[in-house]
Amino acid sequence: MAPIQAYHRPQTMTEALQLLARPGLRTALVAGGTSLVPRLDEQEIDEVIDLQGLCPAGIQDGGDRLTIGALTPLQALAEHPAVPPLLKEGALREGPNTFRHQSTVGGVIAGADWESELLAALLVHDAVVTLETPAGTHTLNLADYLSEIAGQLQNAIIVEVTVAIGGQVGQARVGRTPLDTSIVAALARRDERGELRLALTGIAATPRLIAPDEIEALDPPGDFRGSAAYRREMAAILSRRAVAQLDEASVTNH
Repeated sequence: MAPIQAYHRPQTMTEALQLLARPGLRTALVAGGTSLVPRLDEQEIDEVIDLQGLCPAGIQDGGDRLTIGALTPLQALAEHPAVPPLLKEGALREGPNTFRHQSTVGGVIAGADWESELLAALLVHDAVVTLETPAGTHTLNLADYLSEIAGQLQNAIIVEVTVAIGGQVGQARVGRTPLDTSIVAALARRDERGELRLALTGIAATPRLIAPDEIEALDPPGDFRGSAAYRREMAAILSRRAVAQLDEASVTNH
């Protein structure tokens, strides 16, 4: 790995976007640093742009939706009283306490880890991502963002995400141990209108929303923790369990 040539801490979003858009330079964005720093030896990076103090942090309650700043630490997400339980647990499952105080919501969205239960929770809570680009502010559903991450992040900076709250939720997972990263996880939510949203981890390059009748056609990548066939079977079983929890909750509430 060649040494990093320059470190920038811009004071405005315009300055940050101008730095990011310069041709011929491999430029990385950093906030908490928990994703970038451990993998510096594996990456070719010329310069770093530090977003601390530039992108918003914090959580704002807007009634039926929450607005979460990109630099909000995962621990703050886990502790905030207005944050839905699936998001709280997803934040806790991203890593240990010391990691959660440093890692940010924007970093998780940018990293798009295929096993992230926090991303799956954001998906079922109808997350909408806001990006700042040279052409202006751009918003899109998290599911659309995940379908083309490289294109969406080209000369763009994640500034916030909004999520719907309320509804009934269910979840099921399988891992080598209860505290281990899930091999496959299923998260489900039924909103006040009765619409079902089901998200799976461990079955594609990123967590994804899926209809129950699409599970049999999945072709997950396999690894040492689970073959493609195993992951597909677990996706079907765990999805049924997560959706069944919604039905149980509905009966209980009535």
